Amino acid sequence: MPAPTSDALDASVTSWNVGDAATAPAPAPAAPARAPLPEPSFGATESVKPGDGHGFRLSVALRAARASRSGAMALKMLSVIPEVIDGKARTGIDPFADGEWLFVYGAKVGVPGPNANVVKHAKAEADVTRTMADGGFEAWDAAPPSTGGVRAEIYGVKDVLLRPQPGIVALVPGDRAGELAVVLAKPFDSGVRPGELARAFVAEPARLLRFLPAEVVRASVIVRAAPDGGLDASAEADCPDAAQCKATATAIEELVRTQNSLMVRFVTKNLLGGLVVRADGTRLKATLHAGPDQVDAAVNLTRSQLGLPGEEPADPTRR
Repeated sequence: MPAPTSDALDASVTSWNVGDAATAPAPAPAAPARAPLPEPSFGATESVKPGDGHGFRLSVALRAARASRSGAMALKMLSVIPEVIDGKARTGIDPFADGEWLFVYGAKVGVPGPNANVVKHAKAEADVTRTMADGGFEAWDAAPPSTGGVRAEIYGVKDVLLRPQPGIVALVPGDRAGELAVVLAKPFDSGVRPGELARAFVAEPARLLRFLPAEVVRASVIVRAAPDGGLDASAEADCPDAAQCKATATAIEELVRTQNSLMVRFVTKNLLGGLVVRADGTRLKATLHAGPDQVDAAVNLTRSQLGLPGEEPADPTRR
């Protein structure tokens, strides 16, 4: 396996849509019709393969995350992103403050990306209707009457916003809105599991984490609240054989050691120092515990990089 480059960690994640930046294959003589998104599901035994319509899935238990110390801090940061503030002004919903869960699925890594982005919220339907009426949305002529669909340019994309069920909004690609309006009107599995704050599936993780070999596929990540107020994350992925799995684990550990410089350790409070990577046959496994101070450091660093305002300090006179 080729050794990772020295700047692999810095180049690995720059945005939710980083998967789109991977080198594209040579264009085919005639582009085939886009396959429809499959019905949402989140089973570990699904026969999902790289490149298929379920190449990316993300499920976040928003209510549970707000109830955890570190989850709440991360969601508060997301709520002050300008696109989120604008979305709330036009829809009446802040997914991170008002949502019960978030479910994203589609072919590429991206939020919103070219995917179905579904939020279960706790806002009154009448309030959402009134806010959206003043939101400047264009009517979507193909919208089934029961979905309240409109054309929406929010969260950096121009898609269709559906209300397929009471308490649910979905931002979906315009060219698939008709079929998704039908699919999302039915009961479906949001992927939220008891005891979990988030879980994600990426069919081709090397498109997101450039230091991974392309042969490492079907990566899953689960995040839980830790007893100390921090977060516990675990990840697994499939390798083609045990030898490459072991070589990949060794290479990742060496990469982390070289990248976890004194300055990185200082800024992140040695967050990467708790990363454990190992090979278990043809399964690549990793675990990471982030203590409350390490979560704070990561969130504050992200706020700074995104130019977001810092969290207001708690008022010691209020009880």
